[in-house]
Amino acid sequence: MNEEMNVTATEEVASGESTQEARTYTQEEFQKALESEVDKRVTQAMKTAQRKADARVKEAQKLAQMNEQQRYEYELETREKAIVEKEKALALAENKAEAVKVLSSKGISAQLVDFVVAEDAESMMANISLLEKEFKASVKAEVERRLQTSTPKKNLPTDSVITKKDFKNMKLTEQAELYRNNPDLYKQLMSK
Repeated sequence: MNEEMNVTATEEVASGESTQEARTYTQEEFQKALESEVDKRVTQAMKTAQRKADARVKEAQKLAQMNEQQRYEYELETREKAIVEKEKALALAENKAEAVKVLSSKGISAQLVDFVVAEDAESMMANISLLEKEFKASVKAEVERRLQTSTPKKNLPTDSVITKKDFKNMKLTEQAELYRNNPDLYKQLMSK
């Protein structure tokens, strides 16, 4: 039962690059490593549960030491805090929905909403304006960069009509290029 298992491990090299290195583990080594990881996670979960239980006990002790008026005030304060948190979450959700509408109307992807959403409308609109300005500047710079390069003549669409006879006389590489550039025409010529 001492089977060997191949496992790929990632190792950091001095240059900062990571490389894949195959390492063989025995069944016992693999089982031991697995048990160790499971033990770590169970211990971590138990500690988290213990912290939560301790907090509940501490809360109960705190409430037990209070008189009726103090308990009432404490519970009221706790509820107010919860309401404030829920109001914040609701306002954030509303702002997010509004931000999606604004981004869409400006032609910017709604997936960028998390970068602009804020707790207040003024900050959110400032974030949207900044994103729009930078986005448009980036697009403009890329367009200008591409316009400055020379256009390859080889990829220009042909002005002439390709007949089935022309297609059959084409080399395979030319047919493949036609397929890449105009798959509908390629399929049409193949089906005739």
